[in-house]
Amino acid sequence: MKEVTALVEKAKHDKQIRESIITQYAPFILKTASEFTNRFISPGVDEEYSISLLAFNEAIDSFDSTRGASFFAFARIVIRRRLMDYYSKQNKKVSEVSMQKMEDENPYIEYSVSLDMYRQTTEQEYRKMEIKDYQEALREFGISFDSLVNAAPKKKDARARAVEAARIVADCPELLNFLMKNRQLPLAEMTGKTSLSRKTLERNRKYIIAIVLVLSGEYEYLRSYIQG
Repeated sequence: MKEVTALVEKAKHDKQIRESIITQYAPFILKTASEFTNRFISPGVDEEYSISLLAFNEAIDSFDSTRGASFFAFARIVIRRRLMDYYSKQNKKVSEVSMQKMEDENPYIEYSVSLDMYRQTTEQEYRKMEIKDYQEALREFGISFDSLVNAAPKKKDARARAVEAARIVADCPELLNFLMKNRQLPLAEMTGKTSLSRKTLERNRKYIIAIVLVLSGEYEYLRSYIQG
C-alpha cells in the first residue's frame, strides 16, 4: 500500500509514471466500472470506460496521502461518482426530451413535479453509493452495520462526547494516519486530548472509528447527518 501511495504522489508531477500507473491498474478501472453498471464494460467501445479512465486520472490529482486513506478506495469513489454524474446527465437529456413532447401536447402540465422527482432519485442513488462505500470501509476495520448499532452509546451526551473524540482524530493527520495504518485507535494520544478515559474510548472503539471514517472520507450525505 505504501508503494502505491508513493507512486501516486510521484505521478502528480511525472507524466510517465502517471501513464504507467493508469496502464498497470486498467483492470481495476474496468472492474470498478463493470461493478457499477452491473454489466461488462468494453474498453474503446463503452463510454463508461473512458469516463472511468478520466476519473482515475482525476483521483491521482486529488488524492491526499496525509489523510491515511487507501488510494484505491478513494479512486473507486471518484469513478463511481463520475459515472453517476454521466448517467444523471443522460437521464436529464431524456427527461428534457420527454418534457418537450409533453409541452407540445399540454402547455398547462406541472413540470416541477417531474424535476423534483428526478432530483430526489439522483440524491437517493448518491446516498446508496455512499452507504455501499462506507460499508466497505467499515469492513476493513472488522465493523459491520449490525455491530455498529449495538456499539453506539445509548445516551445522547455520551454519543456527543464520542463524536467529539472522533472529530479530534479526523482533524489530526498524525492520529488519523495511525488509525488507518494500524486499524486501531491511538488510545494513548487520545486520552490526553479528550475528556474520555481510556476505558471509555475502548468501550466506544467501533462507534468512534465509524464516525472518524465519515468525517475523514468522501461522504457528503453521511457527514451532514453527523453535523446536523
